Amino acid sequence: MTAADSEATTTQPAADRVALAVVGAGRMGGAVVEGALRSGTLRAQDMGVFHPDEDRRNALAQRFGMVALDDAGVHRAERVLIAVKPQSFERVAPLIARRHTAYVSIMAGVTLSTLSKRLGSARVVRAMPNLGARVGVSATALAWTAETSADDLEFARSLFNGCGSVFEVPEALFDAFTGLSGSGPAFVAVVAESLADGGVRVGFHRDVARELARHVLLATAQLLESSDPASIKDEVASPGGTAIAGLRTLERHRLRYALIDAIEAASERAGELSGNGQGA
Repeated sequence: MTAADSEATTTQPAADRVALAVVGAGRMGGAVVEGALRSGTLRAQDMGVFHPDEDRRNALAQRFGMVALDDAGVHRAERVLIAVKPQSFERVAPLIARRHTAYVSIMAGVTLSTLSKRLGSARVVRAMPNLGARVGVSATALAWTAETSADDLEFARSLFNGCGSVFEVPEALFDAFTGLSGSGPAFVAVVAESLADGGVRVGFHRDVARELARHVLLATAQLLESSDPASIKDEVASPGGTAIAGLRTLERHRLRYALIDAIEAASERAGELSGNGQGA
């Protein structure tokens, strides 16, 4: 980065007031920003980015075409998206806290009460997107304080609709949401990997097996748009056929139990991390 580049991105004119200040913007925060841009919810000039490290701040600003904000610029923003790691929040909170600002947080495990207390504002929305945000198919949970305005909530809905679907759930179910939706992509990825391993086992080259497994999951996901899992299973598993023979093996090895248990374990762990203030 040249000195000219740095100078062009480090300072926001005092008169400017962005619609959204993004604090952080790592992988998940970046996915939310990209979704907002892709969907037209916000334009790059409507957003600014803040990071305590000036070089990182400038790099993020250049990456997304947004203005780089100092802490005073964050205070002037209409709303603030907090996308830092949970363990960094205690250090960042004093820099961005302002009584009458509306905040949206995607930090895992940081509760509404903790957010309100450390930010000094009662207008807080808590969001939990998942990895699908990177490709525009996230499932995002939303919960909010009683003091959050209707406009603030509608803004949050629009922001996360830009990277997928929004589910409004009680905060008490956020740990369960993390167990199923947040952790679920890892479980499905293991299923995909196992299908590919099975393909190798019966003779396919590894690359071909992976591609076949990918197609199986893509096709099934599209079928699930208009059908339920049991119906798809029954349609494939014809009497005395190959699929029912394989399903019998899955039942013998308790695949259903393993997946249910995995979601329960992930949900319990999310609760433990939330209680410790560590996030997931």
